Amino acid sequence: MKISLIIAAYNVESFIEKCILSCLHQDLSNNSFEVIVVDDGSTDDTALILEKSKSDFSNLKIIKQKNSGLGATRNTGLLEAKGDYVWFIDGDDYIKENCLIQITNFLNDRNLDCCVLDYNVVSNKNITQDSLFQESLENKSEIFTGENYYYKYYEKNYTWIFIFKKSIFINNRIYFRERINMQDSEILPKIMYNIKRLSFLHRNLYYYVQHPNSFTNSTDNIKRLNYFNSIIQVKKSLEIQSIDLKNQQKLNIGIQKKIESLHTIILFHLTFFKYDNKMMQRIIKLLKSNDSYPLKATTNGKMKFVKIALNINPFVTNWLIQIIRK
Repeated sequence: MKISLIIAAYNVESFIEKCILSCLHQDLSNNSFEVIVVDDGSTDDTALILEKSKSDFSNLKIIKQKNSGLGATRNTGLLEAKGDYVWFIDGDDYIKENCLIQITNFLNDRNLDCCVLDYNVVSNKNITQDSLFQESLENKSEIFTGENYYYKYYEKNYTWIFIFKKSIFINNRIYFRERINMQDSEILPKIMYNIKRLSFLHRNLYYYVQHPNSFTNSTDNIKRLNYFNSIIQVKKSLEIQSIDLKNQQKLNIGIQKKIESLHTIILFHLTFFKYDNKMMQRIIKLLKSNDSYPLKATTNGKMKFVKIALNINPFVTNWLIQIIRK
């Protein structure tokens, strides 16, 4: 088994069939790859669609579990995977058909632990935009270590742009953090520490579908509070990793830059989302108790003054921002 495609599915009835078919319509023989779909307790018709699809493909495996979150869902698929390599795919996205021979040949010919793909962003208007690693085009055949990759591209950590050797996870007991958002940011330094051979496959083979009602675009205050909590949990994990990996200079620099970016995310989410006074109090209390307030983001221009104002009086500043928006 050359490669396992692991699809995390939760309430994606409108998208899952397209995702599955894109993964199954490939140029490898059925005994050379498998598609594992983990249904994370969907409450819509996702499960029904999966069952209908299962009878048509011998290399499609469906796993059902109680709702446990994306991290646990990916871990379930990882432990079931039989392929030498694994590719984590979100159930509302899709991949390019007939791309697996190209991918597996690229991995095998270069004896890689990991390859990194370019990808497309698909908007709700079905307009596709290229998103490329332009800086790496000059060295198409260069082999990186995971440490060198993370040092330069610490912000590019979507799990689905990577195809990993499965043994990297299993041999080093690396698994996704459960019940938090931003699992990708938390796990990537651990993976990259163990990768010796990585290279870029400059092909747009993954299609990331943006949704206006996605979690990061949600206006639900409780979800936003949970998002802040996830940022804090990721920051704590990265700080611990930084201590454990203090002798890995470049990896450590990447981790520090990633932590700095988390402080910027906190500032932006306080600025550009609407909160009532009670929720603002809860968020500030959470940030204070986890050494993230006063705000630490490095800023310039208008955001520098917004940061100062939020640090002096977050409640009045939040009120003023809402008035200005109106």
